[in-house]
Amino acid sequence: MIRIFLCFLVGFIPSSFGSALDVYIAEYPPFQVIDNKNGHTGFSVELFKEVLDLTDIDANIIAVPWVRALEFVTQQSNSLLFAMAKTPERDKLYTWVDTIYMVNEGVFARKDRTDIHIDSLEDVHQYSIALPRGDVSVSTLNISSQPSEDVYIVEHQEQCIRMLAINRVELNYNNDVGFFNAVKSYGLEASQFKQVYITKRTELGIAANKNMDAKIIAKIREALKTLKQNGVYHNLKLKWFATN
Repeated sequence: MIRIFLCFLVGFIPSSFGSALDVYIAEYPPFQVIDNKNGHTGFSVELFKEVLDLTDIDANIIAVPWVRALEFVTQQSNSLLFAMAKTPERDKLYTWVDTIYMVNEGVFARKDRTDIHIDSLEDVHQYSIALPRGDVSVSTLNISSQPSEDVYIVEHQEQCIRMLAINRVELNYNNDVGFFNAVKSYGLEASQFKQVYITKRTELGIAANKNMDAKIIAKIREALKTLKQNGVYHNLKLKWFATN
């Protein structure tokens, strides 16, 4: 059984619903599209629902801000979240369940800003940038998590992209899939932006609490393996990314 919750209340910490697995997601199109009225969707959400259909796992899918999702999964043994970028720092905090997609992480700017030149991570520090709170970009770019004159730490990636669109900031850090799909969903033109520097090829996937039952993790991994073999995974990629 799948239950869907939208939990954006400040200070609210969802409790475990019986023995059900708590699955935390945050708005991040096309991977997670939060829709409390019609049901959450997106590539990773639909993929995980297919996983549940192949297993006997009972789950609550709970939409919260990204920082809350990270906190909740470190606190609750029967919980996981997606889609998270895999990093050595996060490997210490969470159990990596499986990779569901590969992306090119990097720095984005407006295409008309021909004065911006990024040849290394150090060059990023010459420009103003907007980053989501709790995002992996803060550590990747070696930027202080505290706001400053040139660093804007905001709650959502949408704020970062809109600030970039109106020249409020000069840069945003994202991955190629997430950035351009978000731009489209916000009603902006993808042709207005460019990826000016690629930092790395990154795994996005499912991460669980360190004390998650190993049997549940094994069931999820086996189900994902089946979905990649039977064509369901490929069809979802075509649907959400229009790519082979």
